[in-house]
Amino acid sequence: MEREQLVMFTVVGVSFSPPDIAFDIVVPRDDSTLFKGYLKVLPAVVDTVDFEGGDYDHPGASRTVKLSDGGSFREEIVRYERPGTTDPDAAGHFDYDVTLFTGILSRIVSEGIARWTYAPGSTGRTHIMWTYGYRPLPGRRFLVKRVIGPLWMQYMRRGMAAALTAVAESRPAEVAPPDES
Repeated sequence: MEREQLVMFTVVGVSFSPPDIAFDIVVPRDDSTLFKGYLKVLPAVVDTVDFEGGDYDHPGASRTVKLSDGGSFREEIVRYERPGTTDPDAAGHFDYDVTLFTGILSRIVSEGIARWTYAPGSTGRTHIMWTYGYRPLPGRRFLVKRVIGPLWMQYMRRGMAAALTAVAESRPAEVAPPDES
């Protein structure tokens, strides 16, 4: 039996900080501050527990994400590369696979993937791209793409906005030049 293809969703944002700074702020951030739910249909992240493999900052590390509706899912990092690690202009990547859905999602999807890219933009800026894919259960593709999809895109846009706000708020305040009068 052939597996269903992933249904993909992507949002993009621009940070006014260099890629390594944006990466270092967004990637380790508490997900409950970024993903607060949407219209009481998509649940908020309330906790991350059951860390395996040490700190959540390398391939193979995993954790369980708890949701406000009582559901959960498992995330495992498959790629973790800070921007500029291999080359000063290299993009950064934070990729993880999502499995073991419980709650309502377990009746709709079998797994998911998340891919975050932090690419250098014009001087001092970062293009952040977040791509998320759900693998629908048989017969659920339409539901994922046309019903959950539009809601999920709004959820992703809000998550990206929260990530960009976190980066902006962490920037040092610009110091005004001394008054020479």
